[in-house]
Amino acid sequence: MEQNKYALVTGSADRIGKSIAIQLAAMGYHVVVHYKNSRKKAEGLKKEIEGMGRKVHVMQFDFLQTNDFDRLFADLKAQQIILEVLVNSASDFVPSGFDDLGDTMLSKQIKSNFDGAYLLTKSFARIFGEGSIINILDTKVTKDRTGHLDYILSKKLLGEFTRISAVHLAPTIRVNAICPGLILPPEGKDEQYLLDLASGIPLQRIGSVEDIQRTVQFLVESSFVTGQFLYIDGGEHLAL
Repeated sequence: MEQNKYALVTGSADRIGKSIAIQLAAMGYHVVVHYKNSRKKAEGLKKEIEGMGRKVHVMQFDFLQTNDFDRLFADLKAQQIILEVLVNSASDFVPSGFDDLGDTMLSKQIKSNFDGAYLLTKSFARIFGEGSIINILDTKVTKDRTGHLDYILSKKLLGEFTRISAVHLAPTIRVNAICPGLILPPEGKDEQYLLDLASGIPLQRIGSVEDIQRTVQFLVESSFVTGQFLYIDGGEHLAL
């Protein structure tokens, strides 16, 4: 890895995105930390990663707004910040169903959970041309029963795009996906919420961010792997 090689992790100020950014720093990458609203958390992560001896570039953008990612990446390149890894981790997890009107919610979920990754992937390919992309999905992309209709639709769409881009961006860019299960409780819930759900999955326990970190390292370092979906979910995707 060259000295100016960076990894961009979207939504990296908190939760799984933060753990991925820390793991990539531990692997030797400098990190581009992205946030939408959590500036204080992003600055805290910057200090933490700099304490590991890595350089950090912090940027803010909102997927619900219009963004020129070609220009953003060209600006990074002009600063000798060369992206080798892109992790599309930013996500918006909101309950919805068939009783909701849906049009506004679906549009927002598509923009937050799909459009950003779609546009960043295309710009990454145009500006940098080689490297590794990891899309963070959800183990529930295998299911059709959901209390998060618009969220799951957006994640399923990102899953299909993962397959398509793995084919079209080869051989210079590898594209894979991680599908987490019971790793962190959603906002407003605690660990007991996950423990109660764990009784219904094959391994009957919850996972940890360390499980996600190890998977990120495997996908980044495994140069003969592309188009794969790794379910870090204790077998949840196999359960009815």
